[in-house]
Amino acid sequence: MTEEEEGSRPGIELSSAGGCMETAAAMCEKRESMTEDGYTTDDPVLSLIGDTPIVEFPQDFAGELFIKLEKENPTGSMKDRIALGMVLEMEKSGELTDGDLIVEASSGNTAGGVALVANRLGYESVITTPQTTTPQKTGYVKAFGSDLVECPDVDSSSEDHYRNTAERIAENRGGVFLDQYHNQLNPEVHKKWTGPELWGQVDDLTHVVCPMGTGGTLSGIGKYIKQKDESVEIVGVDADKSNISSAFYGEEPVEYCTGIEGLGKGSETPTMWFDYIDRVASVDDETAMAWTRKSAEEHGLLIGPSSGAALSVATKIAEKDGDANIAMIACDGGEQYFDTI
Repeated sequence: MTEEEEGSRPGIELSSAGGCMETAAAMCEKRESMTEDGYTTDDPVLSLIGDTPIVEFPQDFAGELFIKLEKENPTGSMKDRIALGMVLEMEKSGELTDGDLIVEASSGNTAGGVALVANRLGYESVITTPQTTTPQKTGYVKAFGSDLVECPDVDSSSEDHYRNTAERIAENRGGVFLDQYHNQLNPEVHKKWTGPELWGQVDDLTHVVCPMGTGGTLSGIGKYIKQKDESVEIVGVDADKSNISSAFYGEEPVEYCTGIEGLGKGSETPTMWFDYIDRVASVDDETAMAWTRKSAEEHGLLIGPSSGAALSVATKIAEKDGDANIAMIACDGGEQYFDTI
């Protein structure tokens, strides 16, 4: 962006409960304190991120099962956390400054989270996605005014792959690539924020169960929880035809193929901290969808399919272990998937 373009750009107005209005410049003065005590912010929209509720799953088991509802974040998923946390951490370190272009690659929920954070903090942004990304996810990008670049659904080795495209856009336009798939701030945000939040919500915690995509959520939570109590079992949930479990157990990779959005990966990524994960369970697509529907139809709890996969694993633990106090992370809600569930 040129100085003339930046000077002509309207200020981002931020409203508060009292009805006063602030410019983006005024907001910048506040952001230094936003990384204290988790990621608190005076912004009335971004302050809705985090502090998500945890509810007891409404079915009797030998043990106790609690579901943390990340769908209560503004764009309906836990990816709002890394969008805000990564941006604030990169501002703090000087990697990101006012006037920079934010670029991110996402096949799902991160797209909306980054678009929202960029909107509220006054950044221009470009989000790349595969063409197969659902309108429920890309709709957030368009609504919040980010530029959406839809890419062919090709192998990651192709220059047209959505992550490679994002990296190229950032390089050509002098933008800052957040890169959720490799940036260690992804799990670090969850260690600093989601882990402590969860620890304070469940007494005598024995298990944490969470779907894995980039692996950042479970890795960060797992590291924090293990520092508090090494005996807590940290359980990752992978797609059946995926290579997170293959990498975890040192097995030969398989051809990645799953119909469950956000679950599994073709290979291990640097955001997977296996040292803090005790085991990884694989769940096939049919089981994931069955538990997603069961949760809604029988219990009135609308969760996304990756969370359905996690629920199939968590309930097995709860059925067998009468001393279990299990926290399961429901990464998003079924509202994002009405066309499939």
